[in-house]
Amino acid sequence: MPNSIKKNFAFNSAYQMLNVIVPLITTPYLSRTIGASGNGVFTYTQSIANYFVLFAQLGITNYGVREIASCRDNRESRSETFWNLFSMNLVVGIVVTAVYFLYAFTMGSNQLLISLIWSLWVIGSVVDVTWLLNGCQEFKIPMVRNFCTRLAGMFFIFAFVHTENDTWAYVFAISAPFFLNAILVWPFVRRYVDYVQPSWDKMLKHLKPNLMLFIPVIATSLYTLLDKVMLGNMAGMEQTGFYDYSEKISKMPMAIITALGAVVLPKMTEVISSGRTQEAKELVHETTWFMEACAMALAFGITAVAPEFVPVFFGVGYDPCIPLMGALSVVIPLICATNVIGVQYLVPSHRDCGFTASVLAGALVNILINIFAIPAFGAMGAACATVAAETTVLIVQAWLVRGELPIAQELRGVIPFVLIGFGMLLLIRATSVVFAAMSVPKAVSLISEILIGAIFYVFIAFIYCRGTNNRQFRKLFPKLAR
Repeated sequence: MPNSIKKNFAFNSAYQMLNVIVPLITTPYLSRTIGASGNGVFTYTQSIANYFVLFAQLGITNYGVREIASCRDNRESRSETFWNLFSMNLVVGIVVTAVYFLYAFTMGSNQLLISLIWSLWVIGSVVDVTWLLNGCQEFKIPMVRNFCTRLAGMFFIFAFVHTENDTWAYVFAISAPFFLNAILVWPFVRRYVDYVQPSWDKMLKHLKPNLMLFIPVIATSLYTLLDKVMLGNMAGMEQTGFYDYSEKISKMPMAIITALGAVVLPKMTEVISSGRTQEAKELVHETTWFMEACAMALAFGITAVAPEFVPVFFGVGYDPCIPLMGALSVVIPLICATNVIGVQYLVPSHRDCGFTASVLAGALVNILINIFAIPAFGAMGAACATVAAETTVLIVQAWLVRGELPIAQELRGVIPFVLIGFGMLLLIRATSVVFAAMSVPKAVSLISEILIGAIFYVFIAFIYCRGTNNRQFRKLFPKLAR
């Protein structure tokens, strides 16, 4: 793995670590102040606002990175690409923002204020050009910026959120930092581009391919956002709150793994655009091995500690989150695999149609299952629909690259980590039984289980990699492999 990727991964992982730590600090507090119902209102209104964000950005997050990376060191080309892309996105964003305000004023008095506060998020998405920095493989500046605003939002939560009536303050603590992040990028723009007068012809030239990458974005939202909207309407705010809390915790550590995808995309675009096909395939192999090794540890670990984690972390009355966390942890290795094949390989290869087809298939499966499963099983029905959707996406993407990437080889490489993860799960559950018999406090038991499980997984995985002289282990961790 190139040093530039390792460096950018370190920067991106540092911020993603903060994204893990902050919810670990704030969620226990929020679950005891605004409760499941308050969080349900937060999640429901955020999901709707997020749809406007998606339409405001179109597919610029991936398309913008890819186009900027394709310019490589040509500043003139990069400048022209940036200003035409941004101008196109700005026109669309202004229209979407105006529609959002019309929507907000149709809400009842109890959700009007919250909907208006979410407008900061919508506006921020319109002017956010972080994709420029990412396309230039610059991750340090966004990381420092996000770090500061994220901490400010966390302090705001503790200062102003005390009861369910303070849900508005929780919304502000999330939307305001997002808006600030977008504004704080602009002082650095001139480092990478010069101003070029945009033209309608060149703006429209980017519209169609941008829309092609927007289709999978909106399709993905059908099983990452719409399920919460459907839960709120079909099963109530409490079930929505249970589902959201479980999903946040289950997917929280995964942010560190998928941080690799964000830094690999511009590098992969550069490699593929230069015609270095074999290097691209090797990069896919390395990132798949690393991400899946970590994903299995997280999936089995979260399932194993859930019975102790939920009462300690959320408090009394959140028992439904225990099986939900176990079910949703299944998507961690699935999302990691689709991140590698889809975002890191199909998108840089300009295989937008195939990428779109895979996500649309997952969205269709998710909606169909949700329609029948949510009324019958509530949050658990939505969780099962999400797992089915992610599985569908992976199957379609694997079929698309079946003659190019060694899918069978990748699967064989994951099996040892599945077995190690399952062994860790059995060890943790056996440990919990012993601690329960000894009347060890749940908080102490939880911490001990996490430490025991982590040590077991890392140690056995290390022994396996050294014993088999694993090639990917030697390349990624040369000092440990000696």
